[in-house]
Amino acid sequence: MKRTLRLGLAAACLLALAAIAAVRAYQSANSLLGAALAGPEQIAAITALPEESAGSCVLHWNGEVLPYDAARNIYCLPQPLDGTAVGGLSASWGSLYLPADQWAGGWQEAMETGEARDIYVSDGRRFCRLQVYVSGLPALVIHTDSSEPYRLDPAYVSGTMASLELYYNYGEYTLFWPQGNSRQRVVSGYIEHHWRGNTNLLANKKSYRLNLLDERGRPQSEDLLGLGEDADWFLLNFATDTTRARDKVAWQLWAQLAAENDHDLPGIQVEYLELYLDDTYMGVYGLARPISRDSLALSAQDVFYKWRTMPMDRSMPTADTFDSLEEAESLAWGVWLEVVWPKTYQQGIWQPMADYVELYYTPGAQSSWEQLEQTTNLDNLVDVSLFRQFVCAADNFSYNQYFLQSSDDGLYYRIPWDMDYTFGDVYDEFYALDFTASALPDMELDTLYAADPDRTRALVAQRWQQLRQTVFTLENVEALFAAADTQLYDSGALARDAALWGQAETYPWEAHFRTLNIGETLEFMEQRLAFLDEYYAAYTPASREAFDVLPK
Repeated sequence: MKRTLRLGLAAACLLALAAIAAVRAYQSANSLLGAALAGPEQIAAITALPEESAGSCVLHWNGEVLPYDAARNIYCLPQPLDGTAVGGLSASWGSLYLPADQWAGGWQEAMETGEARDIYVSDGRRFCRLQVYVSGLPALVIHTDSSEPYRLDPAYVSGTMASLELYYNYGEYTLFWPQGNSRQRVVSGYIEHHWRGNTNLLANKKSYRLNLLDERGRPQSEDLLGLGEDADWFLLNFATDTTRARDKVAWQLWAQLAAENDHDLPGIQVEYLELYLDDTYMGVYGLARPISRDSLALSAQDVFYKWRTMPMDRSMPTADTFDSLEEAESLAWGVWLEVVWPKTYQQGIWQPMADYVELYYTPGAQSSWEQLEQTTNLDNLVDVSLFRQFVCAADNFSYNQYFLQSSDDGLYYRIPWDMDYTFGDVYDEFYALDFTASALPDMELDTLYAADPDRTRALVAQRWQQLRQTVFTLENVEALFAAADTQLYDSGALARDAALWGQAETYPWEAHFRTLNIGETLEFMEQRLAFLDEYYAAYTPASREAFDVLPK
């Protein structure tokens, strides 16, 4: 009898579990993102109730208010690009109902087209209708609470820039990252944001600096999009790039080099997102973590510089310049060159950079191979030089670089910077040049060549051949551009960004730059690689005659 009772209880438990499973299967089949999938009859019953305005109800995903575009009165629902549905939807009141004919299928197609979908909210007494589009990119939402004005460095301000009203803006942020794990799908906190860059200050579509803060206004490090923990971030605007991919692909190529070689220091990683600033859709941006002491794990004895740009007269700093900076205990030469690390002045902090300028950037300097070998990691020097030629970094000569004097070996290392004018995109000073058949001047490699032409020629030819078998292939470039384009196109974000900003019309002087689409870019790279293969087989320094932008 006891055995019969036990069997009966077991059977009852199994039936109960089966019933629960059946209910859950039914609920799953008839719900999406935690909201009910409703047929036409149910939607008709809901819409027969008194209607509230859409503004009376707020839509949430995983407990956070979704990105909202006030101009279109529509929410954005970020989801994984592969079409899976993650997270849960809710509203500030009532239950959610998704029309089954809009939501039950065609998820990825709707993502690509950005079509609006309805969501109905009802508590049984009233209803409201909200609209949503699905995006395959993460979304960053920033709401500004207060702003404080600031001024540009008077040494740099032009007449146009002097008229700009610039502010530090304080508020809160939420980053939606459906592709992350359950803990990292939503990150939120306090933030300060402001415009960044030089010419980007005049762009219609701005670049931004982001400083994450705690509740007391102190730096607060967070891991955003899996890029590592930091309190300082920036957003690339892709202002001159039709493809919105050049920065990302160039940095991916450099990352491949750095991953294969200890002598090449890591740069930045770029991840796409869409920005919503104060309920205004701002388009596609590249989120990146700055190159810094933290990202490079620098020691207290390392010295790290950032060379941003050149003065308008293209003059170089001289020995007197560096003496003046030491005397003033300054960490910056105007807005052009700065000490990134250490953060406080130390006597002699400019000496490594003064020595570098003397070695590589001083006309008539007679630097010997032994001098260069004892002061510079020559493997890094060559890799940076070849990388800049490969990506055709037309805006990267002495400037747009980071410089490190490592305390480990006392040698100089470089990291390239600012990858927007690459892969054939140029500005007006270079329109007359055909980069499919000409090389960029390279002062570091020129100096090495002057010290020992035969040795430099052999070193460069060997390294070029090595890299042409691994990172520097047309197939690699094509695959990286294709992956970026797929992400932007399939997510629907490229179409939204282009509709807002045009193909690349984010500057008020579009005639002053030239941009290529991906097909044209790959054609350019095929022709350029044929030229570079021949050029590096018997390397001699490129002519500087056509390059008025070089330092004087």
